[in-house]
Amino acid sequence: MNRNSNFQSALIMLLGALILQFMPMSGDWVFLKPNFLLLLTIAWMLYFPDQYGIEFAVIMGIFADFVFVSTLGFHILIFAICGLILIFFHRIVVYLQLIHRVTLVFLMILLVEFMGLAIDSSFDKQLSIQDIVLLAIISAICWIPLDKFVGHCYSRQK
Repeated sequence: MNRNSNFQSALIMLLGALILQFMPMSGDWVFLKPNFLLLLTIAWMLYFPDQYGIEFAVIMGIFADFVFVSTLGFHILIFAICGLILIFFHRIVVYLQLIHRVTLVFLMILLVEFMGLAIDSSFDKQLSIQDIVLLAIISAICWIPLDKFVGHCYSRQK
């Protein structure tokens, strides 16, 4: 799989993540929707760190700020920190079993949500800690097919 094919796969997955992100949900489920853009960023940075580095995380953060209509820089900071963690642990994580990568995603979503709560609390916004663990579990479950697909793209590139 060449670099152009990788880029096409990334664009198709980005379109799919946007569709899933904009899918309407009602009631309490709105707050339990995973951040599909973050999951996509984690997947591509984990498997292709040479092509999708910290710059990719920052660009996806800018994109997420516009998609979620949040304060410019909110998602940039969160995505950049996640990207730095992934770059630091890349050589170890890429060889782990699926259950370990799912656990990593679970922990990263917990970290992201707690960072988001900390940033929101600095703006005197209402804190809601109740659903963070459930959101992390749902995100980890959504990670499994994404990991399989990107892992398939990774094995085809070798």
